[in-house]
Amino acid sequence: MGVLAMFTVPRLTELKARTTLRASHDLVEASFATARASAMQKGKQATLSLSGNAVGVTVLSGLTNAATTVMRPALMSATFGTSLVALDGAPTAVVFDARGLVTPVRATIAKYQLTVGSYADTVCVSGAGVVLRRGCRL
Repeated sequence: MGVLAMFTVPRLTELKARTTLRASHDLVEASFATARASAMQKGKQATLSLSGNAVGVTVLSGLTNAATTVMRPALMSATFGTSLVALDGAPTAVVFDARGLVTPVRATIAKYQLTVGSYADTVCVSGAGVVLRRGCRL
């Protein structure tokens, strides 16, 4: 019984870490899509905030341009046990205009690193605000 546990416990730990990392990646990716869609739907500016380990989306709405929460801030560390770090000067507040494009358009790819334990994953976003699903190259 002990021999079986010796082989399966490390695998289960690795599986849990990778699954947690994938779920965190999906949340960040969905946040970018939500911000973009909200901006286009309302025809107003939407902001994706990546502050600390929290990810949230607000959009301006109404005649007074009041900020409305579309996606309340999700704490990555509390929800998944992951940390989120903006790499290479990537913005922590991404603003989408009414056309669904990032304002101002970046000339470089923004990279955000997710880490859980010894595992890491990178979310790459083009200058227009589109998440790159196949690596960090256009």
